[in-house]
Amino acid sequence: MAFVEWRPEFSVGVLEIDAQHQRLLDIINQLHDAMKMGSKPAMLAQVVNELVGYTRYHFAYEEKLMEAANYRELEEHRRKHRAMVAQVEGFRDLETSGQATVSLKLMAFLKEWLSRHILETDQRYAGCVAGVKA
Repeated sequence: MAFVEWRPEFSVGVLEIDAQHQRLLDIINQLHDAMKMGSKPAMLAQVVNELVGYTRYHFAYEEKLMEAANYRELEEHRRKHRAMVAQVEGFRDLETSGQATVSLKLMAFLKEWLSRHILETDQRYAGCVAGVKA
């Protein structure tokens, strides 16, 4: 069983964004699996780097859609995106320097943040960006 599973209520009704959210969940599950298997720090760092990179890509895509749709909460949404990326990058930097390792605390944060962000914040823009091209 996956650490975090896609649920129908995660759908924002925009196929590309739903696919990107599913990919983010896949990466989080890969990180969780690597952690459970006791993978070497280099492997964990590689998955964390993939998570950071894909998260940046996804957020940029979402923000471009919101901008094209003149979404009124865009700046607040961007602020939440930046805060999440900064938090994961901060953890990555601690892990890379040997000051921390992938922990259950990080995994719980990722699961909770992404689930809450999709269910609350992303659902608010869904109707606004439906049919908008990035």
